Amino acid sequence: MPNDVKQVVIMEMDLNNRLTEDETLEQAYDIFLELAVDNLDPADVILFNLQFEERGGAELFDPSEDWAEHVDFDLNPDFFAEVVIGLADEDGGEINDIFARVLLCREKDHKLCHILWRE
Repeated sequence: MPNDVKQVVIMEMDLNNRLTEDETLEQAYDIFLELAVDNLDPADVILFNLQFEERGGAELFDPSEDWAEHVDFDLNPDFFAEVVIGLADEDGGEINDIFARVLLCREKDHKLCHILWRE
């Protein structure tokens, strides 16, 4: 496919068949844990594992606009969420040391996930 042609993805989605916010966070975190060893620097994996209990977290957001650079479909916030996973300076603080940004489809019949890993 030529570079200037975007693929159009059409998905039928049901508002009544979505993951809850807690389910979305849990699913994103599970995917992160499964793939982190293969996608993060070993030192980052060790740091995250040692610090997560004290300073770690996962926060749910509407997808940021910069996902448009990575995916070729509409990121309707009713069906897509961005989960930021990382460490904060203090327990309960804002995550400022980001290890991954996970884009998930919340519609249960559409298993779709993209991850932007810490470089």
